[in-house]
Amino acid sequence: MKRRAAAACALLTAVLSAAEPAQAHPHVFIDNRVTFVFEAGKVTALRLDWVFDDVFSDSLLSQFDADGDGVFDGWESTAVGEGVLPNLAMFHYFTYIFVDGRQLDPIAPTAFVASADENRIVTFRMTVPLPEPVDPRNAALAAEVYDREYYVAIDLAQQDPVMLENAEGVPCGAMLRDDTESAYFGGFVIPQEISIQCR
Repeated sequence: MKRRAAAACALLTAVLSAAEPAQAHPHVFIDNRVTFVFEAGKVTALRLDWVFDDVFSDSLLSQFDADGDGVFDGWESTAVGEGVLPNLAMFHYFTYIFVDGRQLDPIAPTAFVASADENRIVTFRMTVPLPEPVDPRNAALAAEVYDREYYVAIDLAQQDPVMLENAEGVPCGAMLRDDTESAYFGGFVIPQEISIQCR
């Protein structure tokens, strides 16, 4: 299993390594869902669900599915996290969070779980805890999830791309906009900003 983990780390390092912008192009494709988790009317965390393309899903399973049953058990899921998260740390975990326009430092995800469905499609679920709760009625909160090197193409899922959890009674909703100011890959790729807007 250690050899498998090392091989996966090498694969992910190659995929996530920086490259010249003119030569970069996506090697991995992710459908992303973002959930803003509320507690007592304030946002305390973001939960990310990344659904990978079939080719990269198969690569992950071939490296980490030790018993070959097509799914990840708890031990295998932990091994995936240990192999993947250190590499993602070099790239801000692809997750950029802004409070009142100020970009927060990288936040290490918690509660990482890797799973695979009956079609061998792999999903990563992880929680990004905010350093302190944010009341979106008093502070501007926004997030963007993308790979500035464009080795990984991350798009919001077509169905239920953004959700609010435990937000009953909070007069807020999510808004999407193209962040043209942060365009990358020679200005051809524009990340989507997700912000919380309140009445």
